[in-house]
Amino acid sequence: MSIISSESTTYQSNRTTLSVFNYTDKINSIHSVKPKTIQTGKVTLVIILDGNLNFEYKEYNQSCTIGESLIIPPHKAVRLEVLNIAEEKQNKKTAKTKKSGLSWIEVEVPIEMVNLTISQYNKIGIAEDDCKLKVENNSVWQFGEKPINVTHDTSIKKAITRLIDLFTEEHYNKDVFIDFALKELILRFVRTPARDKIEVEKNEDLENDTNPSIEAVLDYIKEHIDEPISIDTLTDIASMSKAAFFRTFKETLDISPIDYINRERVEIAKNRLVDISKSVTDICYELGYNHMTYFIRVFKKYEGITPKQFQIKQNKENKENSKNEDKQIEKENKSKE
Repeated sequence: MSIISSESTTYQSNRTTLSVFNYTDKINSIHSVKPKTIQTGKVTLVIILDGNLNFEYKEYNQSCTIGESLIIPPHKAVRLEVLNIAEEKQNKKTAKTKKSGLSWIEVEVPIEMVNLTISQYNKIGIAEDDCKLKVENNSVWQFGEKPINVTHDTSIKKAITRLIDLFTEEHYNKDVFIDFALKELILRFVRTPARDKIEVEKNEDLENDTNPSIEAVLDYIKEHIDEPISIDTLTDIASMSKAAFFRTFKETLDISPIDYINRERVEIAKNRLVDISKSVTDICYELGYNHMTYFIRVFKKYEGITPKQFQIKQNKENKENSKNEDKQIEKENKSKE
């Protein structure tokens, strides 16, 4: 695991952000860390790598140390500050003889990725006793009001190391591997005891906790992602009015139905664009879009570049990777001679 940072560094993937905060083991440097408020529209994973941090949210107060994480729900304002500054100042002898570093990472994950990952996990049929956070089978996994404190076991530590390596290294299909690593980390968290349990809350707009209407809609979208999908069809499947459907879908996945469909199609488009023989036009119509201009606009919204620019970029990276592999093979062959 390699983290290059004097104080803070931010790494981006197509759907997530990882920020690394590193401070030296000098007491004065650690004390210079100013309190900050974490509040985003995504789930924020604050993972402590070294030192101690304190978190405050309304009446909630939680200290975290190395080997622990705090999972912050979307839109919740949580105050973060260095733990025990006052105590260290009072105990000068300890401060002189014991130097401790301070390092943590913040990972912002879309709520829909978390919900879908947990939904898939539930459908596997995991025994309730194995699911430490008591996520009911086929339920929509949602956060309660408070952040969640999780202690790392060996599997979580390994998953965190893989995630950091993927963000900080440049390699082929980096974003795809980061998504896999994040999903693994989410599932590792779910199977680990937490001080503050994740709550499965009843959505008042749905008939019951399991939310079969939205699950049926998601299944339909998955099966027909390559075809034109109308909102009228989705509302019929959900047996809801259009207004109720949009509200319920947004509350469940924190994303609108249209944005969800577009995001899923963009992910598929990225995989197909890796094949340089495929034209952007063909992929556009294969994914159920009727207008090339709209497809390009949607793709650029999520990726920051057009589909053609993405394809050219991927082709260039593939050639460089292939060239590097050939050089490595040649080098290994020469060493055997």
